[in-house]
Amino acid sequence: MRHRGQFTRSERFARSRLAKLVLEQPFLCGSLVPLHRVCGKEGCKCNQGELHPGLCVALRVREKRKMIYVPQALEATARRWVATYQEAWRLMEEISQASLERFLRGKEKVREARKAKIGERGSHR
Repeated sequence: MRHRGQFTRSERFARSRLAKLVLEQPFLCGSLVPLHRVCGKEGCKCNQGELHPGLCVALRVREKRKMIYVPQALEATARRWVATYQEAWRLMEEISQASLERFLRGKEKVREARKAKIGERGSHR
């Protein structure tokens, strides 16, 4: 593992923010899906086409995709938890991109070292 000082400033910030998010905030690995539905009560406005707004969270439960209804009382909580997950995902993408760039630089150094080694062998003959 690398020492923190070897990471760029932006990568250190992203790693720190990600660790803090995961440790301190609950999150749901999913997305919010607005829906409009009919309640089924006779004479309700939804029977004339003015549907009731609602919210579901789409996520995986074990291996299956699920749509879980979010009661109004928990909408703010669900929004916060999904937003936390989305921020964590964004930070992981940022860290992954920095890691990929570092990996590709290392790969290029290996390629250059291999070429130099082949060049040395050719000049000794």
